[in-house]
Amino acid sequence: MELIIVTLLAYVIGSFPSSTMVSYKWTGQNIRNFGNGNPGMMNVLDNIGVRPAIWVGILDIGKGALAVFIAKIFGLGISTEIIAALIAVIGHDYSIFLRLRGGNGMATAVGGICALAINAAIPALVMAALLSIITGSRRLGGIIGLILVPGIAYILSMPDTIIVGIVLLETIAAVKIIKFEGFSPSHSRIS
Repeated sequence: MELIIVTLLAYVIGSFPSSTMVSYKWTGQNIRNFGNGNPGMMNVLDNIGVRPAIWVGILDIGKGALAVFIAKIFGLGISTEIIAALIAVIGHDYSIFLRLRGGNGMATAVGGICALAINAAIPALVMAALLSIITGSRRLGGIIGLILVPGIAYILSMPDTIIVGIVLLETIAAVKIIKFEGFSPSHSRIS
């Protein structure tokens, strides 16, 4: 019963339409009316601005982290924490508040990864940010950052379950991005 409660809460938390709410507050319009129509942080950044994108990022990352923390509160173990993070990403991607449509889930996955393995996530996030600035490509920096997280977790001798969870979270978000936007390391340029 507790697992059902955790998964339902994770899905509802993940479904919260952060970018839609923030873009409406800033512009009075739905983010789907801008750019590529994706209700996600990068579309907000590209078409509305840095400040609203920061708010969306905080909220979306928070969704993944909150799902993990709720699972921790129930004390059902690391596997349940990973399941909660995965369900939050699915909720973000297929939001009940947006007729089962949503963003790509990367920020929510990052939140889940941070809650599961902050010591591995921070160096990878720093490297991703530096590479994005150096190369001018958010996509390339993000890809390298994602590749680094499980490797850093391995080097830090984190449990195999956490490493597998990280890979699953990254994979589910990456598949949605590739499905929606295609794959090109230079796709999202920093302006």
